[in-house]
Amino acid sequence: MKNIYGFILALLVCNAARAQKFVPQIKAGTEMDYTVSLGGQKVGFALTVSSMGDSLKMKWEVADYGSGNYLMGAKSLQSGKGMYLQSPQPDQNVKLAETETIAFISKNSFNDMTQKQTMEFGDLKYVLDKADKAPIRVADQDLDVLHMVATNGKTELWILNNPDFPLICKTKNGSYGVDLTLDYIK
Repeated sequence: MKNIYGFILALLVCNAARAQKFVPQIKAGTEMDYTVSLGGQKVGFALTVSSMGDSLKMKWEVADYGSGNYLMGAKSLQSGKGMYLQSPQPDQNVKLAETETIAFISKNSFNDMTQKQTMEFGDLKYVLDKADKAPIRVADQDLDVLHMVATNGKTELWILNNPDFPLICKTKNGSYGVDLTLDYIK
């Protein structure tokens, strides 16, 4: 009988651990691979965090096209209000404007989202959607994400619930018809 109780307890602990959502730690060396969809075409887009601190440097790479770097200053990381959406140019170091980020939202936007349940990003106002949606899965784990919906009802963002690096994990009906889906992070 003790064995049955022990087995049931172990099963419950395993299920509780499996139900917890995953928040990967993002640091120098972290690799993220996205599928970018635009006009029915899909392309792989890899980002690697080269360095981080007061500023951030990320290397990007697209197979059979090239690679380059994005550079973001402290102001971008803290208060950027929109995502840089220009096509990457090989062998370029692109310094983003103080108002722009790439692949994540700023810390101020994350704070607005979690505290006020609304934020402005990329000329749109978003509200937190608390309805349980299909999970964002990476490496067979559900990511802990916050789902934001534009007040116009079109654009949706799924953002990693990580105040230090609120990564955009997925977009739907994104600006200029560009959508991102995070395929892996390691």
